[in-house]
Amino acid sequence: MKVHWLQSNMRQSFLTYRFYNLPLLFGNKPIADVYLALNDPHSFMLIQVLSDIEKRFNLTFRLYLVTNTTLSSEVDAALLNQWALKDANHIADKYGLIKISSFPDMKTLVTGQQTWLLHAKTVEQALAVFTDTWANNFTEHFPISTPVITAQINNQRRMFRRGYHASGGLFFCGNWFVGVDRLEHLELLLNEKGLNKEEAKVTFNKNDLQFLDDRNEVGAESVEAFVSLNSPFAYLGLIQAKKLTDHYQIPLSIKPMIPMNMRGGTISEHKQRYMLLDATRVAHKNNILLKEYAKPLTQGVINIYSLFSFAQLKGKSYEFMLAAFDAIYVTPIDLELDKNIKLICQKIDINYEDAIAYGKENDWQQWSEENHLALNDLGLWGVPCFRYKDVSCWGQDRLVQIEDAILAS
Repeated sequence: MKVHWLQSNMRQSFLTYRFYNLPLLFGNKPIADVYLALNDPHSFMLIQVLSDIEKRFNLTFRLYLVTNTTLSSEVDAALLNQWALKDANHIADKYGLIKISSFPDMKTLVTGQQTWLLHAKTVEQALAVFTDTWANNFTEHFPISTPVITAQINNQRRMFRRGYHASGGLFFCGNWFVGVDRLEHLELLLNEKGLNKEEAKVTFNKNDLQFLDDRNEVGAESVEAFVSLNSPFAYLGLIQAKKLTDHYQIPLSIKPMIPMNMRGGTISEHKQRYMLLDATRVAHKNNILLKEYAKPLTQGVINIYSLFSFAQLKGKSYEFMLAAFDAIYVTPIDLELDKNIKLICQKIDINYEDAIAYGKENDWQQWSEENHLALNDLGLWGVPCFRYKDVSCWGQDRLVQIEDAILAS
């Protein structure tokens, strides 16, 4: 998949004309479509901040109720819900939002969905429905309604046509902004379009690493980084984790994981496209190169993982994985070819033949399975994930939790 085309000026100009300039020509005001699921914790966090954006920008939100969908068929629903509550409450802490403790039961959810269809026309009205649903404030309950189900299905189809796959997302000017964390990029775009009502500023950036000066004896315990070659966010997260551990002078321990496609899982084209687009803008923000995506097929992953233990033995695990990521997202080169693996070894100054011999005696499948088990023990399943002492998190934009844990040491 060509990242430079996805992020090209030509493609963005077309999307801007279609979804922004053309509606303005017909006298329409700037509108952002928001797709929310009433039982999605991240949708609840998102609806709580939309009124603030309406106050600061000349922008109207058009709200669509959809059903909550899981991230993957591979993920256990109970595990997903447990993580979603925890992560939503992290956002609530950062932005002073309403925290939640448990999901609404089915009777309350159905009543909330019916109430939405009848009364939720504005952000304030939708927020009231969300609040009542999560707080179980309804004194009377509605039965399941076919019109409500039909409306959600139609909204879901509209969302898919726009190129996204799950609830809690906002579509504006041909771009998707998913969750509170990505509203920073929306603010920048709205400022660029001159839609700000007051002094241009960005307020949704509270997950940025601080790199504070407090480095006093935080201890020798390492930060663990669970990464996979197929994840652009693992690439970004590994670089950010290295910056973090270097700054606070603590070790970084890399835990490579077998990519989902090698475990029988699949990722939809919509999700792949959004991941690359989102990762590219995050990379741009953090001054990290991300220009291409050369998918490391099965043999390419095996070629890298077979030599990882040797690179680790030589104290060059980070340099080795970074070179592999560079081959996927920057250069790119084919990791299935032995000559390219040799070039990577030369680049970081390790002996290719010695690495091959060492890899034959140290089965990569064994340690990769141990990494998966360790991640599962944390109640997590995807990449990138990070752990420091008893604090763990999923996502490169949650590294601030690891920084907080380091500072708390």
